[in-house]
Amino acid sequence: MSASPAAIRVLAARRARRSRPPKALVIGALSVVALLLLTFLGSNLLASINQWRLGERFDAAADHWARLDPVARSSITYSPGDPVAHLSIPSIGFDAIVVEGATPAIMRKGPGHLPASATPGENGVAIITANRLGFGSFFLRLDRLSQGDRIVVLSAIGTTTYEVDSVRVVPPEEMDLAVDSPQRVLVLFGSSRLWGGSDRIVVRALAVEDGSA
Repeated sequence: MSASPAAIRVLAARRARRSRPPKALVIGALSVVALLLLTFLGSNLLASINQWRLGERFDAAADHWARLDPVARSSITYSPGDPVAHLSIPSIGFDAIVVEGATPAIMRKGPGHLPASATPGENGVAIITANRLGFGSFFLRLDRLSQGDRIVVLSAIGTTTYEVDSVRVVPPEEMDLAVDSPQRVLVLFGSSRLWGGSDRIVVRALAVEDGSA
């Protein structure tokens, strides 16, 4: 005996209800997505405010540096959180103030300069790292850099233009953070993935021309 059309429709409706996820689960998932989005936007907004404040501090510091002789400029010391350099990478639309230190708290304000490394623009290896996603997302497009791209840095040393020499993804055990070099070298690095993972994308650039501040 075949089922009536009405019974078939009831059975189909029941199957459809069973195949749909519970409403509470859907609402919970949407709430998590909304929270993550708000956190992302809020962290970037906070980083933008911090960058604006750092920009004012950097301008004042640059005026002071301009009055110093080269020897005095090269002997400047920085405290954690101090503005160290203005970093610009036209090919990826990057422009930010670099701060001294690389702790999570400091890197919520801007790219962090490793204190043991050279000041950008002087002989040796200057090393800078930054978040790729959230808190400014400063190095979001780091993987888009290519050999030959230009990086312009203004620091107490003066204005230095670097040219990208290599872009590599390396495991953490292969990270080279040596700071001694007869050349003016700039190293930028961040996570190779936007979210999680231990590998690092490492950009190495060499100075090609200098100018005075």
